[in-house]
Amino acid sequence: MRFRWLIVLFSILNVLICASAAEAGRLLRWSFDGKDTLEFITDQGVQPQAQLLRERGEPIKVVIDLPGTLLGQATQRRQYRGLIREIRAGQFQRNTARIVIELAPGYTLDPQQVKFRGITASRWTVDLPEPQRISSPSSPPTRRNSQPNSNSSQRSNSSGLQRRSQNRTSSSTTQLESFQVSRNGFFIRTSGKKPQNIEVERSRNRRHIDIELEDTVLSDNLSEQDIEVNRYGVSEVEFEQIEKSPPVVRIRMNVERDSPDWDAAFNNELGLVIIPRAPISSLDDSASGRPTRPITNTRISQLATIESVELANNGTQLLIRSNQQVRATNQWNRGANAYQITIPSAQLADKFAGPQLNANSPLVGVRVLQQDPKTVVILVQPSTDTQIQELNQISDRLLALQLQQRQARRTLPPTSSIPVPQPERRTPPSNTLPRLPNSRIVVMLDPGHGGKDPGAIGIGGLREKDVVLPITLEVAALLEQQGVQALLTRSDDRFISLAGRVQIAERARSNLFVSIHANAISASRPDVNGFETYYHQLGRELAQTVHKNVLQSIEIGDRRVRQARFYVLRNTSMPSILVETGFVTGYLDAPKLRQPEHRSRMARAIAQGILQYIRRNY
Repeated sequence: MRFRWLIVLFSILNVLICASAAEAGRLLRWSFDGKDTLEFITDQGVQPQAQLLRERGEPIKVVIDLPGTLLGQATQRRQYRGLIREIRAGQFQRNTARIVIELAPGYTLDPQQVKFRGITASRWTVDLPEPQRISSPSSPPTRRNSQPNSNSSQRSNSSGLQRRSQNRTSSSTTQLESFQVSRNGFFIRTSGKKPQNIEVERSRNRRHIDIELEDTVLSDNLSEQDIEVNRYGVSEVEFEQIEKSPPVVRIRMNVERDSPDWDAAFNNELGLVIIPRAPISSLDDSASGRPTRPITNTRISQLATIESVELANNGTQLLIRSNQQVRATNQWNRGANAYQITIPSAQLADKFAGPQLNANSPLVGVRVLQQDPKTVVILVQPSTDTQIQELNQISDRLLALQLQQRQARRTLPPTSSIPVPQPERRTPPSNTLPRLPNSRIVVMLDPGHGGKDPGAIGIGGLREKDVVLPITLEVAALLEQQGVQALLTRSDDRFISLAGRVQIAERARSNLFVSIHANAISASRPDVNGFETYYHQLGRELAQTVHKNVLQSIEIGDRRVRQARFYVLRNTSMPSILVETGFVTGYLDAPKLRQPEHRSRMARAIAQGILQYIRRNY
């Protein structure tokens, strides 16, 4: 009876949550060219809001809020070289996604020179002015009341070793800025010069691995910090400033005795990289980066009992305790706008204890539900200043969800408003997209190349993979808006084999397959330009319909519909086509393919052709 009541309650909650989430749009994609232009696409119209944010002791940031928009996954972070150090996208509030552009320490920019352009209401570009050095950068404060250590040149396993004062940084000193867990190990972002001397040594009892960096200091973020990790056989990482001349930083990793040794090296793009001498997969099965990850084996003879869910370690972990071995999967639940942990072969204890939350807790809410008689679901909603990290298996009976909190603001940060114009209003084309209500058609969209395979490289270094992904994402958004289920073989910059693309389409039982590419020829033939469409057997009518719509909508050369034996065409069982949106080597096509507005027109024309074909044949 208790199970049945919980199932009904869970269903009601899901209906209410999904109904609310359905009113919000999604942030489909964002990208940065590594220099000065950010581009983002949503599946519904949005009016961004932007400001320049200054926080004491932290780099200056450009903050872009997208009201009525969901990210649909955990926070995304990407590091860059140069004066733009990091860009991250996260869920700021329940129905507001946020993109943060973080400048290098000591730099700022004129907010009035940040130029937003709404190519459409759902496609925006942001052009950034060149950051300028702050005229009087403040040096990190020197810590007081620290005494020299006469034995600082010797390694010690004593927990009472005194932390040392932080030295002033300069361009000739390395500063450790922040620590992060990666899929390959750990990395520490740095500023200043490259570390000249890195020494790694393991203690005799094999419980500690010490990494010492000469002429290096700790930032305020890492000074006197002990970071609980519980990943890859490492329980904790300690940072210690040793007062020498030049100064030395010691990083101590507390490890399991039988864990592998580790290496440390400097990477110009990431900073200090720390990696184990054993494959990550053998240390932590959850490091694969897949959306849903099994945590442990499945040998569970009877239902495990979930006894409690509690916040621990000063709010940095959410611990899930069981009476026996458990396994779990985890993913972001877009409908619930929460991080979902699913535990199969489990039930809630009669005296289950949930976490005690208050206004200062890192989590807004935690809902623990008996989804069915054999499945427990935990929905975790983080607060604005909390980022959800990895779900780790601490022991057979204990799971830990890592939580990372931003440093508390010391003062109310000053902000400067950034002007954002209304999106451009263009007269809609006469051939408006037809609506297909309640369509069960599944269209698999395949942006060519990606990841290590850039595809064709044309005039000015224009890469095929950078052209076709935004076009494909916009085609998907347009089809979804018209009632068609659009799936993608890839939605970001990753490599997928040709066989993998075919398998994705077949497993999804797709009705149509559309592969989107950009063409190329010898650099000596910039006179070759135009649009081509290919099919193998079943896709002739689809190819003709899409080709005709593109030529009617866009001024581009006609290189005809052709039959070909491309792998993805001859190995798919549904009507399949491959479109070549233009030549990255063509003097006419290449400049247009660089323009977001042209790519949007191309996406709309392709989507219209697909919809017309569906209306005639389904």
